[in-house]
Parts: sequence; C-alpha cells; structure tokens
Amino acid sequence: MVGIYLNHPLGDRERRDQLFAGDLLLYARSPATAALADHAIALINEAFDPHPPQRAQYTLPVEEFVKRAGPLKTRFTNDLKTKELIRDLLAEYGCDAEDTYFDVPRLRIVPAGGYLSSGVSYAYKAHRDIWYASPTAQVNWWMPVFAVTGARAMSFYSEYWHTPLPNSSADFDYGEWCSVGRKMATSQIKEDTRKHPLPKNDPDPASELRLCGTKGDMILFSASQLHATAPNESDVTRFSIDFRTVALSDLASGRGAHNVDSRATGSTLGDFLHATDFAPIPDPGKYARPLAHARKSESAHA
Repeated sequence: MVGIYLNHPLGDRERRDQLFAGDLLLYARSPATAALADHAIALINEAFDPHPPQRAQYTLPVEEFVKRAGPLKTRFTNDLKTKELIRDLLAEYGCDAEDTYFDVPRLRIVPAGGYLSSGVSYAYKAHRDIWYASPTAQVNWWMPVFAVTGARAMSFYSEYWHTPLPNSSADFDYGEWCSVGRKMATSQIKEDTRKHPLPKNDPDPASELRLCGTKGDMILFSASQLHATAPNESDVTRFSIDFRTVALSDLASGRGAHNVDSRATGSTLGDFLHATDFAPIPDPGKYARPLAHARKSESAHA
C-alpha cells in the first residue's frame, strides 16, 4: 500500500523514512516555495515578453519558442539566486543543512497538444529516476509554477512500487548522457533521439494517479517511484520546477528505497551541491555502491 500524506508535520528523517517506503508527501504553498515560484515567473515573463508565457505557443513558431525556452531553462538552473532560494526552502522544511545536498533545480516547460514534446520540452515516458542512475536515497521535489489540472499534471504509478516494469535502463550510462544527451536538447524539435531509459511495456493506465496543485504546492517522492510527464491536454503550457536531495548520512549507511528494476550505470551524485556553501559531494563515487548492490540482488526482476 502507498499512502498519500497532506501537510503532515514530519521531521526530515521521518519524511525520508516514509518516502523510502513508497509514500507520497504533499505540502501546501509556503513562503519559501512561493518565493521560488515568483523567481521563476519573473524569468519566464522576461523570456517570453511580450507574449503571455502560458499561451506563447499560440503566437510563436516552435523554433522561436525553443530559442526562448532553452536559454530560460539554463538561466534558471545556473542562477545563484535560484540556488539560494533552494537553500531557504530546505531550511524551511527542516532539512539538516550539514547533511543535505541538492542538485540544481530544473524548470520544466510542457506545451499543450502536439506543439512540442521533445528536446527542451521532452515529455518523459514512465520511468523511475534510478533508471537515470540516481541513487535510491534520493528524494524528488516537484512543484507547479502556475496551477495545474488533471489535464496537465504529472502522472504517478504507485501500484508499481513493488512491481518491476521491463525497461532499457541497462543501456543507459550517465556519463554518456552528460557528454552527449544533455547538449542535444535544443536541437531536438520534431523528435527526441537521445538515449533515454524507456519502459518496454506501458504501465497499466488504471494505476495512474495525477496530483493537481497550485503555484508553490510541493510533492515529495522517492527516486524509485514510477512517474511520467502526463500529456498536456489542456489549452495552456505547463511550467513546473523540480530538484532532488540526498542526505550524506543515508548515502554513507546505504539507506534508501529499494531498487526493483534499474540496471543503469554511472551516478548522478557528482551533480549535487551542499546546502550550506554549494560545494560538491566529496568523492561521490564511493557512495554509488548501494545502488549497484541493489541492482545485483534485484537483477532477476529486470
């Protein structure tokens, strides 16, 4: 059974316990999440000026949309203010700054209809982040910039928490993704040819769950949770923010969620920054071993 918890007053370790057990945690907008959303909105408005950003796809050729969206996403991710706002958000949520590392946040842009679903607006098929070589100790944070509805939300398939889904993660190497895949994003307009880890079978649609929030509402879930970009069947572009955290104590002890079906190689841990001074994880390679052990013991399910 997977539980969905709304605004429960949990400590950081308690939160991770529940996420590693497969639960989904929901939190209403707070001052820190609102500040992060407002920062994103300011950059979004500037990038798409003079067009209303949620409807810019109806007045801009797709190539022009990509020319605006690509630099916008890069600017948001690399901006020092973005990192500072993430640090404030983690403090507000009671995370131990000395123990916590985060990866740089991403601004996701999902236009409506078939306008654009590749490259800078790649529509992620059903996947677990561990298929992309994330550690099982990773916590995912996701929030809408503008309100979402069921027609433009994110999909969860929590019934697959204990059930493997055949996939191509064995062909995914994170080092290759960093050197090749990421750099190709702005060139992928009509079709995304990058080597994403993909499900070999679609998950049962009856198991799909969509959680719909407003600006700054937060969803927390494990890197082992199966999820996807829901097709945007509304009439406006969806903007959302996501980032990930790990506790160094979890990595050191091998604590985290299970791995039922990932065989990815490499590790994303080199991307994580300390919540105090934004320094990288020291010697991240030594912490990638727990995922490898889980993969070996669970390989019969892949």
